[in-house]
Amino acid sequence: MSDTTFDFSPAVELLQLLARGSLRQNLPKAVRLWVILRSHYGGETDPLKLQLGETFTYSNWSQKFFTETDRYHKDYTIPPNHDPQCPCAQTISHWLFDSDLGVDKEEWQQSFLKLYPMPEQDLERLLSAGIIPETKKGSNQKCLPEGRLFAVTSKNLQYDFNALVEMGWLRVQKVPQGNSARLKTLYSRVKELPNPAIYSETASSHLEGVGVGNVILNDLADFFDDFGRSINGEQRFFLDIEYIVRRQLSQQINGIRKELKEIWHQSQISPIKITYASARNFQRHQDEGEQYIVYPVCIYYSHRAPYLFAFGQNPGDESKIDWYDYRLDRIQSLQKLKWDEVDIAGFSPKTCQSKTPKQIEQFRAEAWGFDFYKPHEVLLIRFERYFHSRYIEGTEREEIFKQIPYKLAQSLINNSNSQAEEKQVILAAFKARSPSDIYCRVNYRVGDYNAIMRLRAWGPEVEVFLPGHLRKIMADDIETTRSFYRK
Repeated sequence: MSDTTFDFSPAVELLQLLARGSLRQNLPKAVRLWVILRSHYGGETDPLKLQLGETFTYSNWSQKFFTETDRYHKDYTIPPNHDPQCPCAQTISHWLFDSDLGVDKEEWQQSFLKLYPMPEQDLERLLSAGIIPETKKGSNQKCLPEGRLFAVTSKNLQYDFNALVEMGWLRVQKVPQGNSARLKTLYSRVKELPNPAIYSETASSHLEGVGVGNVILNDLADFFDDFGRSINGEQRFFLDIEYIVRRQLSQQINGIRKELKEIWHQSQISPIKITYASARNFQRHQDEGEQYIVYPVCIYYSHRAPYLFAFGQNPGDESKIDWYDYRLDRIQSLQKLKWDEVDIAGFSPKTCQSKTPKQIEQFRAEAWGFDFYKPHEVLLIRFERYFHSRYIEGTEREEIFKQIPYKLAQSLINNSNSQAEEKQVILAAFKARSPSDIYCRVNYRVGDYNAIMRLRAWGPEVEVFLPGHLRKIMADDIETTRSFYRK
């Protein structure tokens, strides 16, 4: 593409950028913007390219783009299906798949569903009417008549032009209109088009679009849909995320992020060799680190840093092929490999292709803890009733910490695999507590540091009974901390 030619196909990634928000809600507008851009910047052989002056009005464009403009495309009404040759007669699906500029329907749909998982009938509804039932509920959006993409008012199209101005694809100026006090809006093409790759970075930095609802695994995504952009010039929503990665490592992380993105765009994902400085092996960022060959699956932001979830060799045991979470700022280098360069038992394309983000989510749902690859066991804890009612009850935590009766809690201790002496100590402590307190059972990942940190943060408001080794860890930590403050 030259600096003044827009010859892109309507790929999902490009439409996502043009939507500046959820493509699920803004697909018709994104496709219209793509068509309009082709009409302004298409190559000489582009069937959509219009011959316009250096400056032009919306009316100039409309006259050349539509047929019978003076009769059907002049006022603020939706044009009827008046001429099969008029662009306003063509459906969303036609523009995307059946026109000379379209793409393969099956590939496009697969790409779309990766960003926006939904039933196939909802996607068909979106393509045929421009809206699906969940989007329509509580919004001002309306179905497109017969699914015709340009069956909208001239006012709607002028809003589309304004969107292109805001994104830097067109320039605009207001000039006097004859002797009238009214001003005429003149558009002009830009000398150098925005680079879609750069625009992608900008969109990501503002947390707009790119399937936010699929990235944020709770209803917080709805806030981005409603407040991701400013309202009347004021930003009304702010997110303060604790991020512990040093700024000096930003360039290194950005390079790794881009390499992973390129790998995941391939039809067959390649293995990689990483050099990693592991905190669990008491290595610092500046240490040489060690090399591991892994199959990258996804990136997870949790507990103040981004992690690469991968399958393969790991710092825990290089001879064992398993899952591991690699903190991105500790990956010193990344090298893409070919499968014929890798000869590791238990590590093959067939084995690795079964390792997916969806599988990780299934593992994570089985137990409490970030380290989803660790075994889990029963955690029995007691909450002070007032604390539980304020911070657990009525929140998502209530789904994790399942409340059980006092007698069932006692039965869990009796049937635990703790040593007899340890069990008696735990039972004695348990019987000294009030039956009116709240007792909860949780499946938790053994030794998960983040779970232990949460229990520590709750301090005297929570007591661990099982497993016995975790109860001992909590007690020892408290005694050590107490020793620091003794007079």
